Amino acid sequence: MMHPRRREWLVFDDRGNVWPAYSPELRRQLHCLHCSEDLPTGLARNLGFVAGHSSGRSATIRLQPDLASDVALAAAYYWLSDCAPSRVLIDYLGPPRPAEVFASAEAAIARLVALARRRDRGRHVAERHVSARPCSVDDLPAGSPLRGLLQIWAARGGRYDAPAFLEYASRRLLRRFLVVRQCGERLVFDTIGSGLHVPDLSWFTAAVGRPIEEQPDAPYWRWVAGIQRAALDADSPVVSDIDASIHWPPLGRVRRRYRRLLLPCTAPDGTRLLFSANSSEGRVALRGEVA
Repeated sequence: MMHPRRREWLVFDDRGNVWPAYSPELRRQLHCLHCSEDLPTGLARNLGFVAGHSSGRSATIRLQPDLASDVALAAAYYWLSDCAPSRVLIDYLGPPRPAEVFASAEAAIARLVALARRRDRGRHVAERHVSARPCSVDDLPAGSPLRGLLQIWAARGGRYDAPAFLEYASRRLLRRFLVVRQCGERLVFDTIGSGLHVPDLSWFTAAVGRPIEEQPDAPYWRWVAGIQRAALDADSPVVSDIDASIHWPPLGRVRRRYRRLLLPCTAPDGTRLLFSANSSEGRVALRGEVA
């Protein structure tokens, strides 16, 4: 574990290590040597690390509550205890929520512990109903419709070509797709293909323009949003087999099994988009039964 100077931003990683925010070794390990953006915030937002900063008797903790690693949080707790600040600001990333100020390290730690417990209860609900298995893009069969879509994406260098993507997804993937738009901290439904197997037909229009996390079955959609943000941050295709039981009021849980391709894209105006396409190729069965 490194022991950086106290007054600079620190990064608490998912192994409990503490790094100066701009440590060359940290950047080397994360393959981001030339990243010019706010690295501590980016790591906290997308990888579940925690960022911390102290100045005099004040300290700041920055984290994404839904993603923060338990090990990273524990390292941050020790750091706060050592600093013994008289004022702690907790700055939340992810879905918009106000920052909170606490009058001691103990009060801030208690708040973070409570948030982690609440999050873990939500994760437990999601994990009982969702299984996912990552796949290599190289394993997609030559005739896979997902491979064809991947080739269109690669030929355009990750630029979003709406006519080409939508025409292909309509013809080869039976309109089983959706487009997500990144709007600041939020991910918002931009376009939803009518071929998705959704039992509530009103959802196709009601969801457009609304954030991912504000959908029915919130634990499931928070899980989806986390995967989507990671794909956008990595800026590379992601293929997964999914076996999920999704709650659709008032119908109850509906099981869906599919292979999903996520393609991070950039629109002509610079907007970041994610094109998500589903395929029923192969038989996805990651559980004997989804509860």
